Amino acid sequence: MQFREFAAAETSALLRRLMTSRAEHSKRELQAVRRAFETAMRTVEDKLGAAAPADDAISALVEKLAAAATAEIENAAKRTRAEGQAALDAAVEAARAEHADALKAEQQKSAAARQELKEASAAQAFADAARREAEAAREHEAAGRANAERDLADARRSLKAAQADAQTAHKELKTAHNDLQSAHEDLRSVQSELAASQSSLKAAQNDLKAANATLKTNDQRAKDLEHAIAEAEASRVEQARVLRGQMVKAALQPLDHLRSAFQRLTSAASLDDVHGVVIDALATEFSRVALFDVNGNHLEGRRHSGFDLAADISKVSIPLTVESPLTKAVRDGRVHGLMARELTDTTRALFGGSPTFVLVLPVAVRGHVTAVLYADDSDHAQTELVTPERRVKFAEVLLWHAVPMLTKLSLEWEALAEFREYAESLVKDLESAYTADASKHKPPELRDRLQHNLEYARKRFAERVDGEGPAAARLLDDQLASAIKTKGATPFARDVAALTGAAAPLAKGRAKAAAEASA
Repeated sequence: MQFREFAAAETSALLRRLMTSRAEHSKRELQAVRRAFETAMRTVEDKLGAAAPADDAISALVEKLAAAATAEIENAAKRTRAEGQAALDAAVEAARAEHADALKAEQQKSAAARQELKEASAAQAFADAARREAEAAREHEAAGRANAERDLADARRSLKAAQADAQTAHKELKTAHNDLQSAHEDLRSVQSELAASQSSLKAAQNDLKAANATLKTNDQRAKDLEHAIAEAEASRVEQARVLRGQMVKAALQPLDHLRSAFQRLTSAASLDDVHGVVIDALATEFSRVALFDVNGNHLEGRRHSGFDLAADISKVSIPLTVESPLTKAVRDGRVHGLMARELTDTTRALFGGSPTFVLVLPVAVRGHVTAVLYADDSDHAQTELVTPERRVKFAEVLLWHAVPMLTKLSLEWEALAEFREYAESLVKDLESAYTADASKHKPPELRDRLQHNLEYARKRFAERVDGEGPAAARLLDDQLASAIKTKGATPFARDVAALTGAAAPLAKGRAKAAAEASA
């Protein structure tokens, strides 16, 4: 229940109780006055009505008693006189007749007369007593009448007082009625004001509900916004953390790749090993990498990574007379970095793809450009962390460590030229002996003889290069591997591969060649 409804209900109940109490009080006073008046009137009427009959009855009773007593006395006296006279006469006669008995009888009669006289005297006394009682009753009635008159006067005074009280009560009742009407008018006014207040309150409650709904909606929106802000902040923090991690990782990745490449360079035993390390390291920064050897007046493809070439890279040949970044790097010995807008149609047509950055590095050994490295980012996801400048620095640092190894291995290559030629001659002798034995022996015997000759050749080569180092000791195996690679389809290459453990790589090479031929 609302406060205004509660106040209106309590006010109405209070006014009803006040009016009911005032009306009942006035009613009780009027009823009391009426009862007092009625009682007084009944008392007066009873006393006035009963006084006259009682007086007459008492007077009649007194008169009756007096008359009866007088009559009785007179009758008794008459009887007594008559009887006395008769008795006296009889006694005289009896006395005369019988002296003794008559006298006794007379005496008895006298006694009886005396008794009757006593009785008459008693009756007279009773009549006197009755008269006295009647007189006392008349006196009492007179006193009662005086009391009744006094009570009547008191009743009249009480009636007057009751009439005055009734008039006062009537006036009070009229005042109460006026007060009640005024209270009703005040109540109607209060009810009107209360109805207006209730309407205002209802409107205010509706406004409050609407405001509460709006506030609730705004609170929910604020909560949603705070939640979204918190989620955005958490996402931003997480993205910043991931980005920092990526930046740190991206910053450390080139160093890790360079460290790995440097470790591999320390164990490189040939120029091909160094070239492989350089190609693999550049492939971590570029999507496509290729190495070209400078051979006379043209560039020959040596190895690559990431190119989708239909033919072997070794079959790619670029004349030095053709104007391109590769031939320019050979001529001036400088590193060339080209953005997409700087690429010519000739350069684009040379390797295809859609690079946004191309890097060309000349590989100079002892002052001469012996090879050229080509690298680009075709089809590579672009990020802010991997910039062309970083890629150039990476390639330059890598070459700074690779070129000394190439120079060292080149010197070793030249120093081992005699042992290399000796290894080549031993391989040729093995092939010649195998070809001569092929016409005389069956395959199992042929392979046994090849194994014997191979062991003999290894022994002779080991004696020749004793003390020259591991690079010289590997030359015979390198020549055998080269023969297996270049003559893989011949029986000699297959048997040599089987005896040296290169059969699986040889089979893989043949499968690749067959696939390229079918393509």
